[in-house]
Amino acid sequence: MPGCGVRADDRAAPVPPPTATAHSEALGSKIKEQKIIVDELSNLKKNRKVYRQQQNSNIFFLEDRTNMLSESKNTLDELRKEYQALENSETTKVKTQLP
Repeated sequence: MPGCGVRADDRAAPVPPPTATAHSEALGSKIKEQKIIVDELSNLKKNRKVYRQQQNSNIFFLEDRTNMLSESKNTLDELRKEYQALENSETTKVKTQLP
């Protein structure tokens, strides 16, 4: 039958290895998300309750707002450092490749 078998459209195309640009874009989006979280937590009133969602589930746990804010700020700082290191390595690669 002509309809049986694998068509060229159905075969998966080879996935290229992730580039530094894709990694920096992913880091950029994570940094944006983290900025929003820090901003929202810092704008909350002192007596508001904050819940953290358990990974890969619909279970939430009550957390201290100040602890969540400090953890979020630390995470944001780490992401910014990683992004800066990635940007610096990319500029170094470009400089070394130029004649």
